[in-house]
Amino acid sequence: MLEGAPASARGLTRRNLFTSGASAGAGAAAGSSGLPAPDPTVYLVNRLTFGQQAADLARAARLGWDGFIAEQLEPEQIDDSALDAALGAFPTLSMRPSRLLAMDKKTVSEALAQATILRAIYSQRQLLELMVDFWTNHFNVFGHEKLDFWLKTVDDREVIRAHALGNFGDLLRASAASPAMLSYLDNASNTKRGPNENYAREMMELHTLGLNGGQTQQDVEEVARCFTGWTIQTTGPERGTFRYNPDTHDDSAHVFLGQGIPAGRGMGQGLQVLAICAGHPATAAHVAGKLCVRFVSDNPSPALVAAAAATFSATGGDIRQVMRTILGSADFAAAADLKLRRPFEAAVAAVRALDAQLGDGGLASLAGALRLMGQLPFNWQPPNGYPDSNAAWANTNGMLSRWNLGLALGANALAGVSADFTVAPGASAAQLADQFAARLLARPLLAADRGQLIAWVAAGRPPQAPLPAAQVRAKLPGLIALILDSPYFQWR
Repeated sequence: MLEGAPASARGLTRRNLFTSGASAGAGAAAGSSGLPAPDPTVYLVNRLTFGQQAADLARAARLGWDGFIAEQLEPEQIDDSALDAALGAFPTLSMRPSRLLAMDKKTVSEALAQATILRAIYSQRQLLELMVDFWTNHFNVFGHEKLDFWLKTVDDREVIRAHALGNFGDLLRASAASPAMLSYLDNASNTKRGPNENYAREMMELHTLGLNGGQTQQDVEEVARCFTGWTIQTTGPERGTFRYNPDTHDDSAHVFLGQGIPAGRGMGQGLQVLAICAGHPATAAHVAGKLCVRFVSDNPSPALVAAAAATFSATGGDIRQVMRTILGSADFAAAADLKLRRPFEAAVAAVRALDAQLGDGGLASLAGALRLMGQLPFNWQPPNGYPDSNAAWANTNGMLSRWNLGLALGANALAGVSADFTVAPGASAAQLADQFAARLLARPLLAADRGQLIAWVAAGRPPQAPLPAAQVRAKLPGLIALILDSPYFQWR
């Protein structure tokens, strides 16, 4: 029995229902849980959004597979004015660094996290939001230390969002000069008298070449010297912006990956390093591989990774074209139920599927739930970003937190978050189970799983018999939690 569970769910476990499909966490590292394949439109929408809604499904059905992909790859053409209006509640999102730095750090950081949740739920540019999430982790900045309480807001706006479907080289250069990154990986204090290797190492191992990109410790040291003098303005109206200080830069000649970097080029030495990394075949393979893991499976085929890497190299790092290669592949089309939703995805998908409305405090409640679930935006401290593997999230504590969120949502017990659970008078257990399975999943259930749901709701009554209103009220939170926690919902 779950501590704190409402009476309607006492005695329930995720494993005594849906046993024919296995629980959301069971076998998560292995991949698909052997469920009936979703309709291709449902699968497509669940992969290109943070979770299906009726309007998304209708639009994808109208546009067709290729049309929906094409539309989402051109977010500039999608009207998102309703979201833009809602984001007006977060004035910090558009503020300059100097103004942000004059504010309370908790206010600034909480606004960014809540705005990120709001965008994921309501943006019509869903694939863009998925790409923002991907690059946020690829170029991870822990937003709760040093200057990053304030400066991650600027990094999100001017680095990640500005280049999420643009050119990788532009994204890399923007990140390298981002005061948030300069602070987080200590390059702001990297000088010729005291070189700091943190950014140099992570830029190569995580952002570009990968662990086995051919770089050596000597390369790390040389790259660190190329980035000396890249720092942050600490005074005046430009406080919190990028500053190049030639007095602290090591302007001598360097060698990186066998290529000479001439002396006397100043800031150009670091830019040359970035250009070498952005155009390197190892970077193409590393970035393409991570994108395939995110959008296809934990173990994408070498052929798909090679095809995506070839597009990356041929287009000079055009992210949009790389995504066209991945999303247009047979591997992507056949990848249903191969990825377990991470906590952020699962929570947002639940709110979207329920068509829940957010009132006062709703975003703060969801942020609190995500903190408990282990994936509050910008709260991953190591530079590698939140993990993107099924095994990383398929654990008892993680599944329990998902279950508790489902119970809270099903009972309308999460402050500021509410959904309409209207049920026709006299509905039977079968009708109730079918209504909410269709609403939350839009995919077929195995007969045995449907039978277990109905039997639990019926509680000894005939499956087709009308249920008393009190029984409906008692069963609904548990029913919704069971469906949300099932493999049908947790896999995408």
